[in-house]
Amino acid sequence: MSLVKVKNKYQIVIPEDVRKKIKIEVGDSLEIIEKDGLVIAKPVVIVDKSQAYFWTDEWQKGEKEAEDAKKKGDFKDFDNADKAVKWLKS
Repeated sequence: MSLVKVKNKYQIVIPEDVRKKIKIEVGDSLEIIEKDGLVIAKPVVIVDKSQAYFWTDEWQKGEKEAEDAKKKGDFKDFDNADKAVKWLKS
């Protein structure tokens, strides 16, 4: 356990052992929440709004299905886009 002191502007220093354990670095973002009287700092990644669709549950489900199909060899491979479009239309 490490003790820290709240400084001017309510700043604290996160102890080195904690920083290393949760792998945070200068410039990272943290979500600060209070739960049952505890202050919890959770590392988060900020995603550009134009890329947010990729992280939706629906999109991630499709990514997992595609990865599973790839591992099983259950996919179609094409030499070029024209052949792929022709196959899709058939």
